[in-house]
Amino acid sequence: MAAPRTNKRWNRTLHRWSGIILLVPLVVACVTGMILNHTVDLDLSNRHTTNDWIQSSYGMSLNGEPQAYGLDGKAYAASWDGNIFHRTSIVDDKDRLIGAVPLRDGTAVVTSAAVHYYGLDGDLIETLDSISLPAVPISRAGRTQDLTLVLETASGTFSSDENLLSFTESQETQETNWSTLVTPSASDLKAWKTTFSGDGIPLDRVILDVHSGRFFGTIGKWIYDITVIGVLILSATGFVLFLKTRRRIK
Repeated sequence: MAAPRTNKRWNRTLHRWSGIILLVPLVVACVTGMILNHTVDLDLSNRHTTNDWIQSSYGMSLNGEPQAYGLDGKAYAASWDGNIFHRTSIVDDKDRLIGAVPLRDGTAVVTSAAVHYYGLDGDLIETLDSISLPAVPISRAGRTQDLTLVLETASGTFSSDENLLSFTESQETQETNWSTLVTPSASDLKAWKTTFSGDGIPLDRVILDVHSGRFFGTIGKWIYDITVIGVLILSATGFVLFLKTRRRIK
């Protein structure tokens, strides 16, 4: 009689622990599955999340800290995680950001080899490359009191005309306000994050990936595979216990 009692005890233990271990993934799968059944009712495809942790899981977050440049303590552009941002635009330039200078009719975002001139509306007007500039690489960017762009290079310091069409060597008497590193505001950080990631990730995509386990990467898929196997074991041990209990009652 010892063997049947031992088997019965083992079946009950296996059944109990299988249920406890599978509880969390089963609840997640059931809840997310129920939500997915109402995707249209909840308008999940048109609702987005901008949560940093979730966006990071999809590779849509910015790493590290931004280096923002501007004048008088205000940021006008920033270099962040290999990208250069100006307002709601990503500057098409992989060179090092040198400065950002507000001028009369826009802002000059200056890298070591180019000047990107943006209008007051934030749209790109023109890009001056090494052919159009007096010399490169550029080491500093600033402006004079009459809002003239000034570029410092190894070949000298040059001032532009008001339309950035030509440059002349600057006079030593000109006082220049150089663009420096500044601390960006919370609104600046939010604008750059939004520019990088867009409106965020659709909620129906996130919930579907959580439901299937893909949200958690390779380990998530393994957990869900083990859950399926565990449910089969749970069903089998439950059925065996049911038959034994029924037989004992009879």
